[in-house]
Amino acid sequence: MKNWIKDYKELIVFLLYAGLTFSLLSFHENWRDEAQAWLIARDCTIPELIGAMKYEGHFLLWYLILMPFAKVGFPYFTTNIISWFITCIAVWLLLRKAPFSFDKKVLIICTFPLLYLFPVISRCYCLIPLAVVLMSIFYKDRKEKPLRYLLSVVLLLNTHVIMAGMVAVVFIDYIIGLIKRWKDLRNHEKQKTIVSIIIAVILMLISIYPLLGCLATNKEIQSGGNITAQISQAVFHYPFVLLKGLFFLADLNVVLYRFILIITMIVLFFELRVNPLSCFEMFLCVLWQCLIYSSIIGPTFQRTSTIIFILMYFKWINTYKISYFENDLNAVQKRIRRLCLVSLVMINIAGGLIFIKNFELPKNFSNGYDMARYANDNLHNNSIVLCGSHVEFISSIIPYIKRDIRFYQLPGKRYFSYTIWDHVNKNNISLQDIKELPVAFHNGEKLYYIFCTGKSYYYGGNEEKSLIDKLQKDNILKKLYNTNNTSIISENFVIYEVNVNKI
Repeated sequence: MKNWIKDYKELIVFLLYAGLTFSLLSFHENWRDEAQAWLIARDCTIPELIGAMKYEGHFLLWYLILMPFAKVGFPYFTTNIISWFITCIAVWLLLRKAPFSFDKKVLIICTFPLLYLFPVISRCYCLIPLAVVLMSIFYKDRKEKPLRYLLSVVLLLNTHVIMAGMVAVVFIDYIIGLIKRWKDLRNHEKQKTIVSIIIAVILMLISIYPLLGCLATNKEIQSGGNITAQISQAVFHYPFVLLKGLFFLADLNVVLYRFILIITMIVLFFELRVNPLSCFEMFLCVLWQCLIYSSIIGPTFQRTSTIIFILMYFKWINTYKISYFENDLNAVQKRIRRLCLVSLVMINIAGGLIFIKNFELPKNFSNGYDMARYANDNLHNNSIVLCGSHVEFISSIIPYIKRDIRFYQLPGKRYFSYTIWDHVNKNNISLQDIKELPVAFHNGEKLYYIFCTGKSYYYGGNEEKSLIDKLQKDNILKKLYNTNNTSIISENFVIYEVNVNKI
C-alpha cells in the first residue's frame, strides 16, 4: 500500500486538488468582471471584439477561448469550468515536471491563487500559471528548441498586462544569451532560432495591437501624473505603505498582498548574494507590477499573488544553471531565505483558507445572481430594464437572465449587455432622461429601473440615488425588490417598476 501511494502520489494529490477546487465552483457567484468577458465573447463579432479591447485594456486570448462556448449557447457556468481546467493543467505539469521536492510542490499548489483565485474566479489570470510552468519546462531546451520556449513567452504576454514586464525581461535575457553564443551555433541552428524569434515578435505585435489607444480611455492613467512620478511612487511610496500596513492592520486582502511584497523584497535581497542577474531580473518583474498598480489598476491580492509565479520561474530555471551556487550563502542566511519563501507560501495558504471559510462559503460573492433570479421569476417577457451610468455593475446580472429582457442605458440612449468604457458610461442620469421615456418607449413596453448601491458603486451614486428618491415620491418609481447587502464585493441591487403614465 505504501509503495502504491509513493508511486502515484502526484496523481493522488492532483485528483484531490481537482476535486476540491471543482467543489468550490458550486459556491461561487460570478461578478461583473467575469460577466464582462463572457458577454463580450458572446455578443461581439471578431472585429467588434478587437475594437472593444481599446476600452478593456486586456489581451484577446481569454475572450477567444471563451467565444466558441459563449457563441453556441453553453451555460454561463462554462467560463468557470474553463478557468478550472486550465489551472488544473498547470498544476499537473507542476507536479510532474518541477525540480522541487514533493512537499514543496504540494505547498505551491495550495497557495491562494492555485487553490481558489485562478480555478474558481474565471478571469484571464488563470492563464498565468500555465504560461509560467510551460516557460520553466521549456527553458532547459530553449537553445535546441527555441520556438516552443518563445511561444510560451508569447502566451504569458497574452495573460495580463501585469506580466508584460516579465515577458520583456525574459525575452531580452534570451536575446542576450543568443548573442553570446552566436559564434558557436551552426547555420541551421541560427536559421531556426532567427525564424523562431521572428514568429514570436510578430505574435507579440499582433497581441499588443488591439490595445493601442487603451491608455487614452483610462481615466486613472490620465490623472496619474508623468511616468517619472509613477516610477517614484512604485519604488519609494509602496514600501512604506506596505510596512505601515503590517502594524496597522487593514482588511485581510490588503494585509496579505502587503506581506507578499515585503517578503518578496527580503527574498530578492538574499538572491542578490546567490545570483545577482536573477535577482535583478526578478526585481524588474516586480517593479513593473508595482508601476502598473500605482498608475493604472491598483493592487489586489489576486494581482499581487502572481509574484509567486515570478519567483517560482526563476527558482525553477536556476536549477539548470551551473552558476547557481547555494554555497554563496552561509547556513543562517539559507535558513532566513528558506523561512521567507515558506512564509510567503504559508501566508497564501492561510489567507486562502480564511477567505474561503469566512467569505466564499457563507456569503454571495456577488448579488448579481440573486437579482437575475428575481427578474427571471417576476419580470414580464419583452420588458426593458433601464439603467443609469456605470452599467458595469449591472452587467453581472445579465448572463444569468433567461427571459426576453433587454437592458437599456438611459444616458447613452443605447441597449447593452457588456459595458463599453467610453465617456457615455461616465455620464450621470438626469431628470430629462426620465421625461423622455414616454416618447422613447411608446409601444407599451413594460419598463423597470435597476440601481446598484454599496461600496462598489463609486461613480455618481449619490446623484442617481437622489433622483430615484424624487421619482419615488412622485410615484414614478415603485420599489419591487432589493438584494441583501452581504455580498463579498459589496454590491446591492434595487429594482423598481416604472409608471410611465405619471411622467
